[in-house]
Amino acid sequence: MKVRDQILMSLSVATGVPKEEIKLDFPEREEFGDFSTNVALQIKNKKNEKKKNPSVLSENIIKKLKEDKDLSKIISKIEAAGPGFINFFLSEEALFDTLVNINRQKDAFGRSDILKGKKIMFEFGQPNTHKLPHIGHLFSYIYGGSMTNILESVGAKLRRVNYQGDIGPHVAKCLWAYEKERPVVPKTLEEKVKLLQKMYQIGSESYDDKEDVKKEILEVNKKIYGKDKVLFRLWRETREWNIKYYKEFEKRLGIYYDRYYFESEVETEGKRIVEENEGKVFERSEGALIFKGSKYGLHDRVFVTKYGTPTYEAKDMYLQTLKIEEWPMDVLVITTAHEQNEYFRVVFAALEKLGITRGVKLKHIGFGMVNLKSGKMSSRTGRIISAIDLVNMVNKKVSHLNKDKNVAELVGMGAIKYSFLKNNHLQDTKFDVDESIASEGNSGPYLQYTYARTQSVLRKAKLKNLKTKKLKNKLKINNEEEKLLRSFVHFPEVIETVALTYSPNLLCNYLYNLAQKFNLFYNMHRILNVSEPKLEFRLRLTTATGQIIKNSLFLLGIAAPEKM
Repeated sequence: MKVRDQILMSLSVATGVPKEEIKLDFPEREEFGDFSTNVALQIKNKKNEKKKNPSVLSENIIKKLKEDKDLSKIISKIEAAGPGFINFFLSEEALFDTLVNINRQKDAFGRSDILKGKKIMFEFGQPNTHKLPHIGHLFSYIYGGSMTNILESVGAKLRRVNYQGDIGPHVAKCLWAYEKERPVVPKTLEEKVKLLQKMYQIGSESYDDKEDVKKEILEVNKKIYGKDKVLFRLWRETREWNIKYYKEFEKRLGIYYDRYYFESEVETEGKRIVEENEGKVFERSEGALIFKGSKYGLHDRVFVTKYGTPTYEAKDMYLQTLKIEEWPMDVLVITTAHEQNEYFRVVFAALEKLGITRGVKLKHIGFGMVNLKSGKMSSRTGRIISAIDLVNMVNKKVSHLNKDKNVAELVGMGAIKYSFLKNNHLQDTKFDVDESIASEGNSGPYLQYTYARTQSVLRKAKLKNLKTKKLKNKLKINNEEEKLLRSFVHFPEVIETVALTYSPNLLCNYLYNLAQKFNLFYNMHRILNVSEPKLEFRLRLTTATGQIIKNSLFLLGIAAPEKM
């Protein structure tokens, strides 16, 4: 039984509160123990206990807990901390048992089955065709790649999907300019995609500045939807450039998908669903079909324009229908920038009114915008650095520090991924290249270097394997060793918390803290040139630290090079 589960069970017996309702945290300050609960306050809030002092309730609970023989095997001290709070300190035996378990479970340490049987479809990435993917798309790729790894590690069955806009006004702007400019087609795939970005910029600026051009572009849009012979051939050819380009980049990122969805495959059926439900869910307004979101405290939004073309909203009606039909699920997660939060509130409301998503929990994650410190990017005006340009820029800087090109690629990619993931995904962030590649501080390279350091120590020790047995000798452990041991215990619950809150930054916080503790231990104490049993113990600490860093980096989608 896990340490956490044992404490919850003992608390439930002592208080009568179901263990599922008991809040058990681990304090940020180490002097407050390994676990903390406010269960005494939960009891006080019950009608028959309101008059009782929470401190008295805490003491009564502690008295019962100290009589629990099973709990006493893993807890060395229980103390009241402030009104209603109880802190738990793990015994050395429990700490050593965790150390042995890490060596026994290896790559499986931290995994659980808390979401076993749950089927989750996770949509992320979503770059549009006919223009370059920017670093906002890069964030979506990285966040989705990490979260799907984490959700799988706690037992969920995942289906990774990508939905790409390959039809609509942005495509019409690009192809209108392409037809006007008649550019020479470049030879390389990257140059072709950059050409489409240039055409999109020309079309966007003309659309905004000239009313006659706006009408022309809207007509191009209708022709593409109508599969005009000339435009449709051009659309299909240029679309393939982008799709191939994205797939090459996804492979480089270590991202894969089970299914790619496109706007072009859902637009006809999406429009049909909306039109068939006119007067039921949708209503006519100035020639357009709208969803009257204002009836439900939301925005009114157009689903089919007065020109008869379906909007993103209409396409979503069939997209989500198709997803559920192809792969019945428990949870559907869609990630986008938070600018689309209101959009998805309306879309989800319309889906529910149509009865499309019965039994499926809909979850939209609106992450913050990612910009360079130089300012906000815009694909329309051309003030943009593409996702691939950013990766290449970072890798070029890293290559000056590491001559091995393969390692430089892994470190550069790790620098970008960690820099994005360490921040709260719901908040806007600014990416700094030099900060991301720093070998010291809260960065991907720092964590990779720490892992490489643990492996270097183990190679010098010529250690092939440690026996998965209890440490029999009584060891006097120092402060740095104890802090490492106490950090190990919390790794599995950190993963569970990240999975349930969709917050990989919590894993980054834990990982950075662990790396700092190991490097302090490494700098203050010898690992190899000591006598037994201290040698075995310190090698176990080093092995466990390396294993947890490796497992964490894998979940974040970051490589763990053994040499740097």
